[in-house]
Amino acid sequence: MIRSFIALELEDKETKEKIMDFSFRIKKNQPKIKLVNPQHLHLTIKFLGNISESIAPQIYEVIKEINYEFIHGKKLEYFLKGVGEFNTFSVIWIKLIGNIKLLQEIKDALEENLNDKYNIERDKRSEFKPHLTIGRLNKNRIDYKSFNGFKNIIRENKETIFGNFNIREIKFKKSILTPSGPIYSDLVY
Repeated sequence: MIRSFIALELEDKETKEKIMDFSFRIKKNQPKIKLVNPQHLHLTIKFLGNISESIAPQIYEVIKEINYEFIHGKKLEYFLKGVGEFNTFSVIWIKLIGNIKLLQEIKDALEENLNDKYNIERDKRSEFKPHLTIGRLNKNRIDYKSFNGFKNIIRENKETIFGNFNIREIKFKKSILTPSGPIYSDLVY
């Protein structure tokens, strides 16, 4: 079995640096927050979970077809703006700004092809809300002495522009969970 997902990777170095500067700022306030490694910053289109190794090449072919249909020869320009949170500050993220309708079409095409061809279950939420997760804070590890300051940092950065997020291709990714964090690699067939 392969733990896998389909994603768009953040490649812009300046954007990564701005995100890491911000991430270190929130880490100072909440030392136990788990930050996403700068090399692993990505936007998940679909989490597949554990899939059999035998179906992985077919999934790769679907992704290749979608890349060709929607992205081939184009440079899709987006940017990252505004910090937000999910689940009472347990997930900290930055919003993707741009032609979200096109990304919704890409996600819908992936969902339809994977479901029709390989019976891979569609996501429960059909609306795509693209965001880049930058950190996770376990509720049991919160430093409550400085938590109000942490919430203020998040709120104060709801309009902050972090930089470009240009899309050149959709990636098929493998995820190996380790005690020090996940290790991601490309799946190519």
